[in-house]
Amino acid sequence: MPVSKSEKSKQAPAASAKPKTSKTSASTAAPIKASPSKPAVKKSAAAAADAKKDTTVVTKSQAELKAMADALLAQATPKRSRKKAEDDDTAASPAAAKKTVAKKAPAAKKAAAVKAPAASADADKAPAKRGRKPKAKDADEGMDDADLSDIDSDLEGEVEEEVATGAAAAPAEKVKPLRMKISKAKERALMKEFGLDETVLTEDELNTRRQRLKMLIKLGKTRGYLTHAEINDHLPDKLVDAETLEVVVSMLNDMGVAVYEQTPDAETLLLNNTGQSAATEEEAEEAAEAALSTVDSEFGRTTDPVRMYMREMGTVELLTREGEIEIAKRIEGGLMDMMEAISASPATIAEILNMSEEIREGKVVITTVVDGFVNANENDDYVAEEDFDEYDEEDDDDGKGGSKALTKKLEELKNEALTRFDNMREQFDKMHKVYDKEGYGTEAYMKVQKAITEQLMTIRFTAKTIEKLCDLVRAQVDDVRKKERELRKIIVDKCGMSQEQFIKDFPPNLLNKEWVIKQVAAGKPYSAVLERNIPPVQELQQNLIDLQARVVVPLDELKSINKRMNNGERASRYAKKEMIEANLRLVISIAKKYTNRGLQFLDLIQEGNIGLMKAVDKFEYRRGYKFSTYATWWIRQAITRSIADQARTIRIPVHMIETINKMNRISRQHLQEFGFEPDASILAAKMEIPEDKIRKIMKIAKEPISMETPIGDDDDSHLGDFIEDGNNTAPIDAAMQAGLRDVVKDILDGLTPREAKVLRMRFGIEMSTDHTLEEVGKQFDVTRERIRQIEAKALRKLKHPSRSDKLRSFIDSL
Repeated sequence: MPVSKSEKSKQAPAASAKPKTSKTSASTAAPIKASPSKPAVKKSAAAAADAKKDTTVVTKSQAELKAMADALLAQATPKRSRKKAEDDDTAASPAAAKKTVAKKAPAAKKAAAVKAPAASADADKAPAKRGRKPKAKDADEGMDDADLSDIDSDLEGEVEEEVATGAAAAPAEKVKPLRMKISKAKERALMKEFGLDETVLTEDELNTRRQRLKMLIKLGKTRGYLTHAEINDHLPDKLVDAETLEVVVSMLNDMGVAVYEQTPDAETLLLNNTGQSAATEEEAEEAAEAALSTVDSEFGRTTDPVRMYMREMGTVELLTREGEIEIAKRIEGGLMDMMEAISASPATIAEILNMSEEIREGKVVITTVVDGFVNANENDDYVAEEDFDEYDEEDDDDGKGGSKALTKKLEELKNEALTRFDNMREQFDKMHKVYDKEGYGTEAYMKVQKAITEQLMTIRFTAKTIEKLCDLVRAQVDDVRKKERELRKIIVDKCGMSQEQFIKDFPPNLLNKEWVIKQVAAGKPYSAVLERNIPPVQELQQNLIDLQARVVVPLDELKSINKRMNNGERASRYAKKEMIEANLRLVISIAKKYTNRGLQFLDLIQEGNIGLMKAVDKFEYRRGYKFSTYATWWIRQAITRSIADQARTIRIPVHMIETINKMNRISRQHLQEFGFEPDASILAAKMEIPEDKIRKIMKIAKEPISMETPIGDDDDSHLGDFIEDGNNTAPIDAAMQAGLRDVVKDILDGLTPREAKVLRMRFGIEMSTDHTLEEVGKQFDVTRERIRQIEAKALRKLKHPSRSDKLRSFIDSL
C-alpha cells in the first residue's frame, strides 16, 4: 500500500510514544487546508498531476477528517507535550523554508521537477519531521489502514506548518532595507564630490605600505641617506604625490636620515657627516617600528575643517523611503512618549489651557503652538506615491490668492484647536472635582486623566511648545531635588547621620515632619545636633509639601513623569540626529546652486543645515512624501532668507527683498513679451502699487559698489578717483580765486594807502572779517561820514576802465 510522506514521518515517533491528540478544532483546520493562499508544497511532476486530478477526493477526505477529529476530541487522550511540539516544529522549519523558496522561484514547475529527489532524500533523512499530506490520492487509499490517533496530529501539523510558513514568508515580503545601496559609479562620484577620494587603501595595501616603509626606514637608518627615487620606489602608486612625499621626507629628516635628489658622492657624505649618523641593523629595526605609528597617523590626515566635514558626512549612508519612515516613527514615538508623560501633570495641562486662551485672544499665533492634528484612524503604514508638483522658482509669491488661502487654513487650524482645547478644559475641570472629592490616584481620577491624555495625543504641538512644557516639569523636579540635597546636607553632613541610614529611612518620610522628632527622641549619637536643626529640616519639608500641593501629583510620581519624559526626549533626539546626518548631502547639493550671491559656501551650508533641522521637526511621514522632497523646501527657504538678510552690505528687510524680487520677475516677463524694459508706471499697474513706491523700490534695489573698483585696463585708477569731493574746492575754482586775489591786490596798490586800507577793512579783503563805518572811523580817528566819503571816492577810481577791465573777466565765473 502506498504510504504518504506525512505518514512516513510519523512512523518513527509512533513506535516509541503513545498516540496523542491535540485540541485543534477541525473547523479551524479545514479552511486552512482549503485556503488558496497556502504556501505551495514541493512536489514531483507526477504528484502535482495526481493532486490536480483528484480535487474532489481532497474535499471528501477533508469532510471525513473533520468528523473523525470531532470524535477524537471527545476522548480523554493525553495532549502532546509542548517540548515535543517545539522540537517537531524545529525539525519541520527547514522544509517550510524550502517550500517558501520553491514558491518564489520564477519557474515553479521546473524547480519542482528538479528538486523532488532532494526533497525525498531530506524526508528520509529526517523521519521525525511532521508535515501535511502532499498527495490527496495516497491519503484516500490509505485511509482504511491509517492510524486514527494521528489524524488530529496531521491537522495540527498543517496548522502549525501553515503558521510557520506564513511567519517565515511575511517578514521576507515586508522587511525592506532602511539604508540605500549606492552603485559603485555613484559612490565614486560622491566620494570625489565630498573629498573622500584621497588615499583610500584596502587592508592588503595598508600592510604592503607598512612593509615598504619599514624597508625604506631601515635602509635610510643603515646608510644614513636616501634619494627621492628610492622613496618613490618604496611607496605605493596611490601615495606618490607632493603632500605625501613632504610628510615622508620630513619624517626621515627628523630621524636623522638625509634625503638627496641624486645619490651623493663620498665627499658630500663626509662634508654632511652622513656616515656618522648611520645606524646598525638592530637600531634601524627599532627606529622603523617606532616611526610606523607616526606615519600611519600622518597619512590621509587633513586639518581642513571643510574636508573633515565632507569626509565624515560622506561616511553616513543614505536612507531609503522605508528608513525615513522608520526614523520618523521613532521621532514621533519619542514626542508622543514625552507628551504622554507630561500629560500626567495637571500643572502642564493648566499651562496648555493658558496657551489656548492666549490663542483665543489673539496674543499668540496658532502656528507657534500647534503644528496640526493626528488622526487616530489614520493608517501608520500609509505611504502615498510622490504626487507633488515640481518646484518652480517663479512660485515664490502667490500674490493675494495665496495669502487668502493661507489665512483660511490658519483660521481652520485655530478653530479646530480651540474646539479640542475646550473639550480638554471640560475634562480638566471634571478632574479637579474628582480630585477634591476622592483625591489623587482613584479610579475616577485615572479615568478622567486618561481621557485628557487621549485628547492631548491628537494634537501635534510644535517643538518649541513641547520643549517649553518639558522645561516646566524639569523646573519642578529640579526644585524637589534641590531641597532634597539641602536636607541631606543638613542631616548627613551637618548632623552626622550615616549615608546608608539616611537613604534607608528618609525617602519614605520625605514629607513627614514628625520623622525628625522621632530621630531626636531615639537617642542616637547625632540626635543632639539634629535637635538644634529641627526648624530648618521641617521648613524644607514644608516647602516640599507646598510644592506637591501645587503640582497636585505625588513627588515620586513627578520624578517618574520626568524620567519617562527624558527617555522619550532622548529617543526622539537620537532619531532626529540620525535623520539629519543622513541628509546632510542634500544641503550641499542645494547650497551649491546659491553660490556667488553674497554669502560664502560654508555660510550657505550652515543656513541650509538649520533649515534641515526645522524640516526634521515638522516632517509628517503620513502625507506620503519622501523626506528629501519636504526638506528641499525648508533648506531652500532657509538659504534664500539668509542671502536676503545677510548678503547685502546695506541691509534691506526681507519683505522688501521679496518685493524687489517680484518686481524684477515682472520686469523680465515684460521684457520677454514686449522687447523693452518697463518703466515705473507699467510696473505700478502690474504690481498694483503706487508709482512713487515703485520709484522708491527701484532706488533701494540698486546694489552698492566699492570705491576701490578698478577703472580701465591698467588697474592703476579706481572709481573713487572720479567721484567729486564736495567738501574741497575744485581745481579750476581754486585757480580763479588765486587769479582774482592777485588782480585785486594790484588794483588796490594803485590807490592811496589810506583809500586802499579803508576798502580792505570795509570789504574784509586779506582780513578775517569786514568792518563797519564806525569801526573804520575809530581806526583812523575820524567820523563815520568821512570814512564813507573816502570809500566812495576809492570806488569811483576803481570804476575807471583802466582798472575795471582787469576785473571784468571774473564776473561771468562768479
